[in-house]
Amino acid sequence: MIYVGIDIAKLNHFASAISSDGEVLIEPFKFTNDSDGFFTLLSKLNSFEKDNVIIGLESTAHYGNNLAFFILFHRNISNIPFNLIIICFLRIVWNYTIQHI
Repeated sequence: MIYVGIDIAKLNHFASAISSDGEVLIEPFKFTNDSDGFFTLLSKLNSFEKDNVIIGLESTAHYGNNLAFFILFHRNISNIPFNLIIICFLRIVWNYTIQHI
């Protein structure tokens, strides 16, 4: 399985991909929040089978909506929006667990 993480922002997004073994497949890179940037992302994802890709988007207001629809339309890959509050909570729990084992 390949996991793609995308940090959403108003003007530019950042993305990277890792394998289920933790190997970095795509180093973090910046792309613009427009059609050209979206096609840049797809060009990097084209080497992977779409059935093996899970994309996680940081849920930041409405800035990621166009990208989510674009990916779904052009590659038919499901997107999973992540809620920042939940991610922050999970990070705190994880760090606490690691420190107290």
